[in-house]
Amino acid sequence: MKYMLLNLKSMWQRKWIIVLMIVQLIVSFWVINHALITIETIRYQQKQLFSVTHMKEETTIRLFIPDGDDSQWFVERFRKLEKFIKTIPNVKGYGSFEETTISPQNFVNKKRYMRKNEQLYANTRMESYTDSTKIIYFDYDIYRLFSKFQLMKGRELSKEDFEKTNKDVIPILIGYDYHDVFHIGDRFQALAGLGENAFFVTYEVVGILEQGAKWLSANDYLIDHANELDRFFVAPYFPEERDGRPMDVAVRLNNLFLQLSDKREFSSVEKTIEQKGKELGIYPTLKTISNEMKEYKNNTKQSARFTFMVGLFFVVVTLIGVISVMISSIQARKYDIGVMMVTGASKRDIRRIVVMELFLLVMTSAIIGVVLSYWTEWQDTFFEYNIRLQAFTWSLYVKIMVVSCFIVLLSSFIPLWNVNKLVLRNLVEGRE
Repeated sequence: MKYMLLNLKSMWQRKWIIVLMIVQLIVSFWVINHALITIETIRYQQKQLFSVTHMKEETTIRLFIPDGDDSQWFVERFRKLEKFIKTIPNVKGYGSFEETTISPQNFVNKKRYMRKNEQLYANTRMESYTDSTKIIYFDYDIYRLFSKFQLMKGRELSKEDFEKTNKDVIPILIGYDYHDVFHIGDRFQALAGLGENAFFVTYEVVGILEQGAKWLSANDYLIDHANELDRFFVAPYFPEERDGRPMDVAVRLNNLFLQLSDKREFSSVEKTIEQKGKELGIYPTLKTISNEMKEYKNNTKQSARFTFMVGLFFVVVTLIGVISVMISSIQARKYDIGVMMVTGASKRDIRRIVVMELFLLVMTSAIIGVVLSYWTEWQDTFFEYNIRLQAFTWSLYVKIMVVSCFIVLLSSFIPLWNVNKLVLRNLVEGRE
């Protein structure tokens, strides 16, 4: 213990050098941590996709229209392509989903609904929109084939629910957080359309979602955190919402999916759809979920590898600095080390002191680096929820610990070799 106290006293005397070393190490750990988070996030996103939906890697297909827009010319041709896709024998499902907001009106519990949203939206981007709720609209095949969420009460949506007209009563599922506001059979209205063409649509509550139900983000189903539907509504598309305006069609282009009966049919289906698109003057492309995820992984991993290499560069530079400082420290403290050896300390004790100092510096830097990394991710509010925060698990901490031990090991060889060369007579001669 007394040697440890002497070591801490020595570190305090060299505090500014120690601080500079710690800053260098913190930067290194922050960069390495960023790379590890990116790699961990890829794994989490893949796991999330298949835990939230029934999508299949090889038979679920994403449809892209690179030149799609909201012009009337494009919309007319795209609708023809959609009708054609539904006639292809090997396609057993096709559709899309969309996330937007509605403002329920003309219902009994309006005040309770507003108070509930005040609680739910406090300190979020929605806190100024207490009269609105996010809603996800589904095509029938997407709801039937891919959704996993269960109901606490009421009934699921049926095929007939997806065949309603604008004037029909539209069935709707209510998120769990609203289970004490809406009840089965309750009705409310919400505006659809814009300007002079706007009209009220009547919704009827037919089911209440189980707590913790989830569905994919409509912004980017691979990258963004899945939506927890507790404060969402779920409803089938009706004509005005799905195809009423060219902009509605353009929005749906973000999330178009096909389900094949067999993965061996992909090539023929791809060729058939691309040929039809070419005839219409638009150029669709298709990718399996598996291929899309591989492309995303490859692109992301390249970025992660580059970041990791930058982190390793910082580590190497820092190692050189740490080793130089430790050697200088040993040379400058020769007399103190000699006194410790005269009073009973062995070279093993001195080596232990050197390693303890290194361990203290590296571990302190690692902890600060991880905390700083978490804080910067937590401060990233571009999306309401940062999926990268899910990467902060024991797996990440163990990897940081391994890197820390590796740094301690590498940076201790030369200083310990210098300790072994010390001769007691040379340490204390010439000093009183």
